[in-house]
Amino acid sequence: MRRKNNGSSYSVEAVWENLDKNKPIYSLSTEPVAQYVWEDGKPTDKIASYKAGFTQDGAEYFQVKFPKKVTLPKYMSVVTFDNITAFQTRYDVYFKADDVKEVK
Repeated sequence: MRRKNNGSSYSVEAVWENLDKNKPIYSLSTEPVAQYVWEDGKPTDKIASYKAGFTQDGAEYFQVKFPKKVTLPKYMSVVTFDNITAFQTRYDVYFKADDVKEVK
């Protein structure tokens, strides 16, 4: 996701500068994608984190990084996140969260 640069560290404020608190967030991924540790320019078998894709009306597709493997709800389910934060650098925004949950 690309946005205006307003900070230099992960923060909750950066999330809501780029997403709308009043609109639902939809899950686009059905399985999280493992992100591997690289050493000497090569991937190892060690998993560093997991990523999954999401969207919101009026926002671009964005990915959220999770420290552990998460269980994702069905495609296009409305979700919320535990401890979501974002980091803005240049015109990119990076999101991370502890977990994702389906809104019932």
